[in-house]
Amino acid sequence: MAFKKNLLALTLAFAAASSAVVAQAQAPAAAPARTEIQMWMGLTGPNGELLSRFGEDFNRSQTEYRVVVSFRGQYPEQRAAAMAAFRAGNPPHIMQMFDAGSGDMVQSRGAIIPVSEVFQRAGIAFNPADFIPPARGYYGLPNGNLLSMPFNVSTAVLFYNQDAFRRAGLDPNRPPRTWPEMIAAANQIRSSGAAECGFTTTWLAWIMLEQFNARHNQQIGTLDNGRAGAGASLTVNNPLNQRMIQTLVDLQATRAFSYGGRSNDAAAKFISGQCAMLLQSSGGLAAIQRDGRFQLATAQLPHWPDVQGAPFATTIGGASLWVFNAPNRSANELRGVAMFLDFLRSDRVMTEWARTTGFLPATNSSFRAMQQAGFFTQNPGRDVPILSLIEARQGQFTQGYRFGRWTEIRDIYHEEVERALQGRQTAAQALMNFERRGNAQLRAFERSVN
Repeated sequence: MAFKKNLLALTLAFAAASSAVVAQAQAPAAAPARTEIQMWMGLTGPNGELLSRFGEDFNRSQTEYRVVVSFRGQYPEQRAAAMAAFRAGNPPHIMQMFDAGSGDMVQSRGAIIPVSEVFQRAGIAFNPADFIPPARGYYGLPNGNLLSMPFNVSTAVLFYNQDAFRRAGLDPNRPPRTWPEMIAAANQIRSSGAAECGFTTTWLAWIMLEQFNARHNQQIGTLDNGRAGAGASLTVNNPLNQRMIQTLVDLQATRAFSYGGRSNDAAAKFISGQCAMLLQSSGGLAAIQRDGRFQLATAQLPHWPDVQGAPFATTIGGASLWVFNAPNRSANELRGVAMFLDFLRSDRVMTEWARTTGFLPATNSSFRAMQQAGFFTQNPGRDVPILSLIEARQGQFTQGYRFGRWTEIRDIYHEEVERALQGRQTAAQALMNFERRGNAQLRAFERSVN
């Protein structure tokens, strides 16, 4: 009897084990874990939300990688955090960095892998010539390869209030093209009471130093504006820059010009109707269209007509995508990085990005696609910034600059010009002090990376 019970128990146990084996064999295998790719961005609001959504779209398009897009502070704070993470051996895979940080990235030894090399290692076709010429010139190497991938591309433009022009007796379809015309229009707007101020500017150093000198093909630093390597010095204390700063000082006395701060705060003066004209990034268009209550038009930056060859092309702004190096970065991770960047440069993504945000299409094919779809015909003025970049005369100094600590150097420019606007020094003194203090920052940066 005991034997029969034991036999029955063994039979039942064997049957249960067999069922478990069969069930396990029939159960679907667990999906392999995705390789995580970290991307840090410097955008907030709708633009940041859209970039995050692109990461989610990529994740749904394949099963090997999971991209995590996160905001780690404004560009300067993000740059500092990323470099600290690099020194600790765990930087993000991709970082969105604004144009002013390019010099820091290039000269930080071993920190980045040129994006052309990333694609080559991953075995994914990549042609820098697919990007619009100003973008690949700004972020490129002499051999044609790209250091970073252009993404949210912008340049400086003139926005103007056509309603205020009408009130001032100005032709709303004839924006000022030169600085003498700009000064005359600003004075007429102010004297007629059409607006409280003629014009203002955002991003003072970017527009009145970097873009202004590119527009006139003027050098702002030796060694090809720092693009030839370390050891460059600033060279902006000249009659042209002195004249521009003095113009702002003079016009401020009558409120033909109204200073609105170092960053984007001045845009509020234009959106509210207080100022009739605004020098601003083309990427600011969406906010102006959303909040402004007037008929808006866009034109290229004015120039001084007595400068030989002017107007020249403006230069690139916005940001690009850099790939960080790390001791434990695997070939598989770099392949995931390349796949995501390849996704972002697709016409579908690039055209949606440009249509939605006001940034420019960074690739030639996405620009053509928007043209063929009639986007620029249906949205007058949206092609002004890209035409300012690619149709205007190119010069030796229209390809941008690469200086270390440029964010800090920009603030020195702000401080010195503000002192001139306050009547505490002349335009020449402001530029002399800017050169002296800026060059000290360049030398300190070179010591820090050697």
